[in-house]
Amino acid sequence: MTSPAPPLQGKEDTLMAQRPFRRVGAAMPKAVLEHFSEKLRHAGIRKDVRVFVGSWALLAFFLGAIPLLLYLIIINPIATPQSAAIAAGLFIGGMSLVVMLAYLKLFYAISDRTTVVEKVLPDFLLLTVSNLRAGMSPFASFVHAARPEFGPFYDEVRLSTAKTGGKNSLSEALNEVSVYFDSHVLRRTVSLFAKGLRSGGHLAKLLTSIAQEVRRIQDLRAELNASTKAYALFLAFIIVLIMPFLLSISTHFVTVFLRISSDNSASSDLSSGSSLPVFSGAILITTSDMVVISLAVILTTSFFASILSGIISRGRATYGLKYFPLLALAAAVSYFVSKAFIESFLSGFAS
Repeated sequence: MTSPAPPLQGKEDTLMAQRPFRRVGAAMPKAVLEHFSEKLRHAGIRKDVRVFVGSWALLAFFLGAIPLLLYLIIINPIATPQSAAIAAGLFIGGMSLVVMLAYLKLFYAISDRTTVVEKVLPDFLLLTVSNLRAGMSPFASFVHAARPEFGPFYDEVRLSTAKTGGKNSLSEALNEVSVYFDSHVLRRTVSLFAKGLRSGGHLAKLLTSIAQEVRRIQDLRAELNASTKAYALFLAFIIVLIMPFLLSISTHFVTVFLRISSDNSASSDLSSGSSLPVFSGAILITTSDMVVISLAVILTTSFFASILSGIISRGRATYGLKYFPLLALAAAVSYFVSKAFIESFLSGFAS
């Protein structure tokens, strides 16, 4: 009977499996590694940045090569500058999509952690004040104020105190925790607390004032979100319902115009009379062109509307990108439904 592999051997196997990713990541520019190292730290991902960047780089390369190979095998080999440009666009587009997804994954993980820490920060500070008034030392008050229900903030407090071994001051422990969150409120709290310690202020009173200030900021943000939510809903209503309906009317108008122009041309060929002056010009657009244009308008407008929603709701354009797929899909479905309804309802005008 074979005995299980010891933990050391399992760790070595993991390191061996990560070696190709680490080599690819090590080849990346230093600025890229430093940028993603900071993002991983803020997202709470304790992973070698070279392994992270290398794994996503290899994934981007393979997913960029898939549409390129399909284009070369099924559609057309590279024989002209135009086909070479299309092939390069498919390869770069596939890689860019993977890179964007990796960055958005980190961004939303960081945003969620920031929201959690800013929500629990006032409670943590008030618990620290209670421990101080109960006779604990500042560092012990800081450690015992952390609760498991605080989520990632509790984890970072435990890890920071375990690394320092209780030898550092409270301001240094808080600064160690703030490094792992992309929160301006937390960094400002640490800065005010450090200045208060240096100036010899009353610690309990200082922490209470900071907690009240943080809660006041949260109340202002909640009030701002409530006041701007109506604008975001109105914008979504326009994108999903009003705009697709108007575009479907335009598409049907082009269809009717083409049919009447075709009938008018046929009747003018059979008779000696002249055709109607309004239909004498050439029509350079077709119904299929109008459908493509409408979908392009829907995608473009949904993209900018999602960015605007992110700015309105969270103050960051990137945060609204997660609404783009749902908004674009809903608007496209609404367009085709409106188009089918208008064609059936106004079919008599095209006869």
